[in-house]
Amino acid sequence: MSDSVARELCRIGGSLFSKKLPWDSLCQDIADNYYPMRSDFTRELALGDDFTTNLMESYPVQARETLGNAPSAMLRQGDWFDIKTGREEIDEDPSAARWLEYATKRYRRLVYDRRAKFTASTIETDHDWVAFGNGVISTEESPTRDHMLFRAWHPRDCAWMINDVGIVDHLQRKMKKTARNLNKLFKGKVHSDIEQAAKLEPAKEFNLRHVVLPTDEVYGDDKTMRRKYAKFPYLSIYIDIDHEMMLGVAGLPVFNYTVPRWRTLSNIPQGFSPATINSLPDARMIQQMARIILEQGEKAVDPPTVAKGDMFRDAVNMYAGGMTYVDIESDDDIRKLFQTIETGNVSIGIELKKDVRELLAEAFLLNKLFLPDTREMTAYETQQRMAEFRRAALPFFGPIETEYHLPLLDNGFQLALHNQMFDYGEMPDILKGEEVTFIFESPLNTAEGRSVVQSFQESIQIIAAGAQYDQSIPQSMDLNKMTTDAIKGTGAPADWFKNEKVVAEGKAQQDQIDGLTQAASALNDGSMVAKNVADASVALQQAGLQ
Repeated sequence: MSDSVARELCRIGGSLFSKKLPWDSLCQDIADNYYPMRSDFTRELALGDDFTTNLMESYPVQARETLGNAPSAMLRQGDWFDIKTGREEIDEDPSAARWLEYATKRYRRLVYDRRAKFTASTIETDHDWVAFGNGVISTEESPTRDHMLFRAWHPRDCAWMINDVGIVDHLQRKMKKTARNLNKLFKGKVHSDIEQAAKLEPAKEFNLRHVVLPTDEVYGDDKTMRRKYAKFPYLSIYIDIDHEMMLGVAGLPVFNYTVPRWRTLSNIPQGFSPATINSLPDARMIQQMARIILEQGEKAVDPPTVAKGDMFRDAVNMYAGGMTYVDIESDDDIRKLFQTIETGNVSIGIELKKDVRELLAEAFLLNKLFLPDTREMTAYETQQRMAEFRRAALPFFGPIETEYHLPLLDNGFQLALHNQMFDYGEMPDILKGEEVTFIFESPLNTAEGRSVVQSFQESIQIIAAGAQYDQSIPQSMDLNKMTTDAIKGTGAPADWFKNEKVVAEGKAQQDQIDGLTQAASALNDGSMVAKNVADASVALQQAGLQ
């Protein structure tokens, strides 16, 4: 059974890798122009190779590098994500908010454990996302089972399928392992050739493939195996490709590969990068222009010359202090026998290259991904500039949050829950049975939150101005709700807000105190009136008028 499954998965994987060869060729062309360190889709790179040997201009590489650094620099700084349920009535409940904040802090510690390698893996995936529109990153339990592990993989080595709703749920990854390591990892399960190589040639490499796919695709008709892996929706399978043998199989609670895709096309599993696809002609052209301008610049500094052959016995010595012997008649003018050739204006080529650089900067959003300086702007100008920034940055930041960060963090969170890395003891009943999602702190969300604060400040000014003419205007607004939303817009933590029950009790106590104060004031006013009346009666009697 296992051998037949291995052969079938090998056949499926071979078909998947064959179908993606045109995409690999496209990625190779993109890498040659934008990402030389990743230019090994269709050829092998050695450590001593000069990755940029065929490039004359570095601007396309620098543009891709700048945009590739943007996700980490702008989206993953500080406390950039929060765990929520996505239901406002639950997320705003103080007890639920406090537990979700605890879960967020706990999960951040797991993700940013130095052994988890989250930062290094996501940075590598960021550059694949920007250059090729596609990255591959896995979320795993460490071999020691005491921390999480994130690892980025070369898109060249991975092939995948999407299901009916467009989600990647079947991935095969190629790899090579030495006979020594194979025999150690899968002791007693490897082919005899590998066992022999482990003794005689331990460094000899064999082809392996890691396959993650839904359980029912493998054991859909096998009731025994279905019962064995009933609680696992996915399977992790290692296959010896050279001998078509299954080396190991294990259940997975989640599909632990995240395959973020920037721009997708119908029925195509691979993604594409608009930044590189749209500007690829410009990247090719600027390399040719750089070569021509460099050559033209050399001619301008050291121009070519022509001379009469029967006069000059040797080449003209143009270096400093050089002397050239010629046979010249006394009445001949040397300027008629030797002259420098003018080769044109280099500045025209520089202007053309500058125009291409501007096109590349536009394609890589280099003139848009910066928050505007609003220090000397009015409130209206600030609001308009922030809205402009959101419109410009959303095509880039939006897909990263939905296609990349959200599934990656969700996979890790579900894996952490499965491995019991959270304390459920203090979870409130309102959260039990609820699914979680992630809310991200990004320049887009910050701009939106700040717009709420700005709206609050402007509204208060309008209400105060209107109250001068009509005292009922403040009563028409929920000032408590306005203040709460504005404070949330600043990014205030959840534990700043009191429990609704505590707030209600405090309000009832304050109302009671206010009532007693008013009653005491009324009694005091009444006693003063009675005293004044009594004093008046005595005065009247003394005057003989009463």
